[in-house]
Amino acid sequence: MAVSDWAGVQSDWRDALEGLKQFIGPVFKRSEQRASAGTFIDGLLSGVERKTGWMLAEEAALARPYRIQSLLGRSSWSADAFCDRVRRYALDALEDPGGILIVDETGFLKKGTHSVGVGRQYSGTAGRIENSQIGVFASYASRWGHALIERRLYLPKAWAEDPARRAKASVPEDIAFATKPAMATEMVAKLLNKGRPCAFMLADAVYGSDTRFSAHAGGARASLRSGGALEPHAAVSRGMAAGSDRPRHHDCRAAARGLAVSQCGRRSQGPTAFRLGARSIAPYGRQRLFPLAAGPPEPARP
Repeated sequence: MAVSDWAGVQSDWRDALEGLKQFIGPVFKRSEQRASAGTFIDGLLSGVERKTGWMLAEEAALARPYRIQSLLGRSSWSADAFCDRVRRYALDALEDPGGILIVDETGFLKKGTHSVGVGRQYSGTAGRIENSQIGVFASYASRWGHALIERRLYLPKAWAEDPARRAKASVPEDIAFATKPAMATEMVAKLLNKGRPCAFMLADAVYGSDTRFSAHAGGARASLRSGGALEPHAAVSRGMAAGSDRPRHHDCRAAARGLAVSQCGRRSQGPTAFRLGARSIAPYGRQRLFPLAAGPPEPARP
């Protein structure tokens, strides 16, 4: 059932959740796996603060966490097939002609050195270089809601070019080094080739500055909005001019006078507010709205 069909319908969310479990069921070959997956999903949606195997087992009234640990560590099933099912389920409910595809990355802070892809690298979660893993994610948003629909784990060169480390961590042989924008381009291509409606794409400066990513968005007939930083006299447009390997620059002194102050949620450093605006440019022969972020508003003078 699409979200648009929910108006005026008294739907029991437990029935809907059971429908989701049945929809993803074919990913798991054995009934025991399907039962454990259902228990795991219930635990993720529960109010348990720490979603560890032991805590989720306790929430499900299990004496031991072995079923959940087996599902995540020893059972044979395809995480990619699971993701495909979840994406289809989400998009069937959320797709809309005005839908927005959003690409961004996030960091997972780690203390050890054995998790795949872990290393000292910049993490937006911490706001600095930390020992972490980096994931690149795609989400879909529309007037009906939003959901994560695709993901990739970034594998730094130090990992990709170390056979012993790869083997110890069971990194698949077909996984090679790829930049984060290249991973994002692959995800976007996969999603748009399915024919799902997407009017806009959002990405930050790391992705908007990549020519292949920008060109792919244009070729897919999706308007790309990519972030940049507003300097006192000029802003760097993260779209490239056709035939050029340099960013286009625009005088933004006039634009700065029209920026609006907007709250942008919370970061690790606390709540954020930015002066935001936009300027129309036309890379690759397509008009594009380029967002300008000028940083926190100046405090009012007494």
